[in-house]
Order: sequence, then C-alpha cells, then structure tokens
Amino acid sequence: MKTPLWLTGLLATTLIQMAGSYMSQSLPVVAPLLTAGIGVGPEQIGAIYALNSLGSILFMAFGTPIVVRLGPLRALQVAVVCGSASLCLLSAGIWPLVIAASLLLGLSYGPAPPASTRILAATAIPRHRGLIFSIKQAGAQLGGVLAGLTVAPTAVHFGWAGGLALPVTVGVAAALIVAPLRKTLDADRDPPRSISPRALFHWRNLQAPFAAVLAVPQLLALTVLTMCLAVVQGCLFSFCVTYLVTTRGMSLQVAGLAYACMQGGGMIGRIFVGWAADRSQNAMRTMIVQAWASAALVVVWALLPAGLGLGAIAPLALLMGLVCASWPGLMLAEVSRLAPPGRVADAASGSTMITFLGYVIGPTLFSFAVRGLGDWVSPYLLVAAQMALMAVAQTVWLRRRPA
Repeated sequence: MKTPLWLTGLLATTLIQMAGSYMSQSLPVVAPLLTAGIGVGPEQIGAIYALNSLGSILFMAFGTPIVVRLGPLRALQVAVVCGSASLCLLSAGIWPLVIAASLLLGLSYGPAPPASTRILAATAIPRHRGLIFSIKQAGAQLGGVLAGLTVAPTAVHFGWAGGLALPVTVGVAAALIVAPLRKTLDADRDPPRSISPRALFHWRNLQAPFAAVLAVPQLLALTVLTMCLAVVQGCLFSFCVTYLVTTRGMSLQVAGLAYACMQGGGMIGRIFVGWAADRSQNAMRTMIVQAWASAALVVVWALLPAGLGLGAIAPLALLMGLVCASWPGLMLAEVSRLAPPGRVADAASGSTMITFLGYVIGPTLFSFAVRGLGDWVSPYLLVAAQMALMAVAQTVWLRRRPA
C-alpha cells in the first residue's frame, strides 16, 4: 500500500529535525566538560549556544533561495551533513575553532524551518495542520532526549569529543535515509533560481522574509511572542546541565538525565498542544497560556534548593519541557496558515529568524548577568519577568483584536 504523501513528508522532516537537534543539543550536554577542557568559564556555553542560533538566523536571512533552488529535502540533506562536519571541527578543542564551528553548526540548522515548512505546507491535511507540524517539531525534542541519554554517559567515559561522535554519525545516516524520497518531496523545486553571492546577498532577498511577516499583523504579533518564548527556552536548555552541575551539586550523568526529561517533556508537549490547538482552533491563545505558565515555572527553577536528587528534579524538568518548549510546532503551523499566498518559505524564514533572536539574545545576556551579578538566581528571575511582561501585553492585544 502506498504511503500517503502527508505521512512521507512528516516522517522525512521529523527524522531530519531529530538529527539536527541531536547535533545542536549535544553541546549543552557536554558543556561542563567542554568549557573546562578548553579553559573557559562554564557560563561561556551561553556564547556557544548564541552563536549556534546566530548561524541559523544568517541562513534564514539569506538562504531561502538555496532551499528553492535545491528543493527542500535536498537542502535538509546538505544541512545535516554540514552539521556533522561542524561537530568534527569543534572536536579539535581549540577555542577559536569552537567559535567558528558553533556558527557553522547554526548555519547548518538554518534550512530546517523554511524547508520543512515548505514540505509540510504542501502535504499536510489542513484540519490536522497544528498536530502535524507539532509532531515534526517534536523531533527536535527527541534529539534533545537522545543527547541527554547518550551523549552525557559517553562523554564521561570517552571525553566530550568522544561524546560528539554519536551525533556526527546520526547526521550522516539521516541524510542517507531520506535520499530516496527526494523525487517525491522536491517536485516543486526551482532549478533556474540563482544562488550566486549577488543574488543571495541582494537587499531584496534580505527584506523578503521580513516583508512577509510585516504584511500580516497577526503574524507579527505571533512572532514577537515566540521570540520571548525562545528566550525562556534558550536559557533553560543551554544552561540546564551547567546550572545543575555547578550550582546544585549534581553529577554530569544525573544532570544529563534531567536534561533528557526536560527535552522529553517538550516532545510530549508539542504533540499534545498541537492536538489541543487543532481542537480549539486558537493556537495564539494556547501560546499565551504557555507564556504565563512558563514565567511561573522559571521562578520555581531559579529557586531550586541544592542537593536534590533525580527523583525530585526529573518531574519538574519534565513539566518545564512540556510547558516551556512545546510551542514551536504551533508557531510554524500558524505561519503556514497566515503567510501571504505563495510566500510560505519567506514567512517561515522571517518569523523563525526573529524568533531565533531570542535564542541569541537570551543566553548571551544570561551569561553576562551570571558574571556581573555573581549568581544564577537573579538571571533566571529576569528571564521570568520578561516572559510575564510579554504575556500581559499579548493578553491585552488578544482581547482588543477585532473579531
């Protein structure tokens, strides 16, 4: 029996999403060993995480023509192979190379939002759009779960560079697995589309994603909200293991399991909120509720007492992942619904680009705050405060929006 097109697209994009996330999320997991091994402060993982996100933003700013030219699936294949190469470079353990590799790893993750959105927008069943996009985004959390469960213990026994060998292998394998599907999923590619430097860096190419977002007020409001949600998620994920190891007295393996629980909560949450949003037909309201809950949970996370075991921290980490990291699928589903006709890839790039600023700004400012304030509690409380303020603003906006 022939596999339905929507299922083919979903399986392929979910696999690539998982592999790309597995590579990216492995960095926070090995962070305590990585930063100690190259002789920098533990808070510098924030800079590495921010550079990773910045690389993604750069691709989304200029790279949409590449997705159109190659086809979305081929672009995803190239991306995960480049991600594997970036981790190999990072494993050299030299700080300037770590910086460059982090940026390149982010560039390799950049094609995921526009390419996967292009595939699913063309294949997803409209009445199940939120669920389908959320299942695909759950692949990102599955990658994080695998990073916490496999990379941490491997790094303990073979060093942080040895731990990164696992995601390198997975990235290459994922590219090979989806190769037979290219003819089916890349049918709408545009081979004549120019990807010369002049075409990629032309101002029209740069402004196209932003113009697509600005063309629809609801899309702009959605994007501002998700940028603030990204600040929360970025600060939780990038510092989770380092926070638990350096300030709460946990071993790397136990902290890695807590990280896996947080990622697992996000994976479950993405599927659940996708289903719930399809039922309620109001994804924006769902995300505003998540914003309120996220602010409260970050306060609880900041005030954790030292000496807690996995049995106490795991349920909280699971809940935080479920609430604070389950919105990206809803965002992309809403982008595909609200995008101007024929501009889904541009709208996905623009909205995701702005959202990813939260992943850059949040961890970067968090690192400076830890160093400047001398503790980890105050920075987390500041993260909670910005989320609460945005939740207030979006609640007011939603109530005043014309029906």
